[in-house]
Amino acid sequence: MSGLHDLLARATEQNPDQALIIYRDEASSYGEVNRDAGRLASYLRESGVKVGDRVALVLDNLPQYPVAYYGILKAGAAVVPLCADTRVDTLTHALAHSEAAAVIIGGKNSKLLDESEETLPHLRCIVSVGAPKIDGRKGLSIVELDDALEAAPNEIHHHSSENDLASLMYTSGTTAQPKGVMLSHLNLMANTESIVDYLKLDASERIGLVLPFFYSYGNSILHTHISAGATVVVLGSLAFPASVLQGIQNHKVTGFSGVPSTFARLIHFKSFNKYDTSSLRYVTQAGGPMTPALTEKLKRAMPQVKVFVMYGQTEAAPRLSYLPPEDLDRKMGSVGIALTGVELNVLDEDGAPVAPGEVGELVAKGDNIMCGYWKAPEETARVLRPEGLRTGDLARVDDDGFFYIVGRNSDMIKAGAHRISPKEIEAVVEMLPEVAQCAAVGVPHPMLGEAIAAFIVLGHDKSLDNKAVLRACLDKLPRFKIPTHVLFVESLPRTKTGKLRRKELKAWVEDGTVIL
Repeated sequence: MSGLHDLLARATEQNPDQALIIYRDEASSYGEVNRDAGRLASYLRESGVKVGDRVALVLDNLPQYPVAYYGILKAGAAVVPLCADTRVDTLTHALAHSEAAAVIIGGKNSKLLDESEETLPHLRCIVSVGAPKIDGRKGLSIVELDDALEAAPNEIHHHSSENDLASLMYTSGTTAQPKGVMLSHLNLMANTESIVDYLKLDASERIGLVLPFFYSYGNSILHTHISAGATVVVLGSLAFPASVLQGIQNHKVTGFSGVPSTFARLIHFKSFNKYDTSSLRYVTQAGGPMTPALTEKLKRAMPQVKVFVMYGQTEAAPRLSYLPPEDLDRKMGSVGIALTGVELNVLDEDGAPVAPGEVGELVAKGDNIMCGYWKAPEETARVLRPEGLRTGDLARVDDDGFFYIVGRNSDMIKAGAHRISPKEIEAVVEMLPEVAQCAAVGVPHPMLGEAIAAFIVLGHDKSLDNKAVLRACLDKLPRFKIPTHVLFVESLPRTKTGKLRRKELKAWVEDGTVIL
């Protein structure tokens, strides 16, 4: 077996009646998902999707998600997972940039593709989960997923090479437009195998899901648990912690994954102790550093669980290191040791190793490292060097081989489960005629890790207020990219060469120069 979708086929052979995904207390079995994925693959091929094409997937955490994801792979195409909380400009850019031949999308969101014939010449097929809100046009087929499955002539399962492109995952970089991370079947399978190994996953596991599937962390949860033949229980949103905790209790969830804000919201919920979470065997945390104080609170709230602190990035499919639970106390603050099959080094600018305790850039090698950025050879060459993947994170390693992230070269804002480019926010705000300049930075937030602060310099017209800025952002950006703080300043700190000094903006907040 050499394709990522072979994981689903293998798990189905072993136990076709096992629940793969539970959504609102209804289960879809491995046999059902594998069958429907094969039918969807057949329909996509009949609709003109060729081996090697890209197919976008724009869905919430629905039971149809694994059907769509693995159906795309079975067709021999590559999955382009995209956030369902999107806007017209963001969606059409991703579809155009990836040259997507088809898109599988929620019915309500399908209206975003209206009048897309000229801007998306590669798009041949739209599969809607739920009634589509778009009319059919010449050369473009539009069908509901259920109808597509019924119309499929047979089930197909393309046998992919391990080096074939499996996924094109968009991640915001230091530029305004996201970059497409090219991940092969080997990249994803190698990382999946390593994670299954250190978490000791088997078919008895029930993972509680609150992270979105399109996110690299949520994507990894899907693959690892399918590889183990386990069950994914969709718990919904942390906006409703009582529902999440009730789901853990009712379904006797054994594992739970989140970013720091996930655990902060959960354990600070006033009724937390009213729910039985004793079924939990382990929790995993990634997506940004978790403070020692929050780690200690989590341990006290769930004393029976093993806490796995993890580190990675989308370019690594996504995991690079983990901190074994038995080392949590003595190595507090560490992101742990390299995964099996991954080599991590802390190097200086010339690629030479630094001494233990000294700070350098974390560089990674392994079968999980991406093939490169889609249509971006210069950016690929910048980060994929002979010494490995330049992560852009500053780190140190101790004498025992445990790694510590001490900062990052990137200006990315990490708000909850999201990595956000400040340039995306700045580009929207500066569209307002009253705005002369805008700089967005991440500032400390007790729940999210970082919140977005937009510093704005007005032009001659000083009539703009916070509400107008937020309305403009809401028109163009998904909600997780909306600034939490809008601050009007006389000028932005810059170097003599005119470069923005973002660290000084952060310092303004920390030293009280500006009050949020």
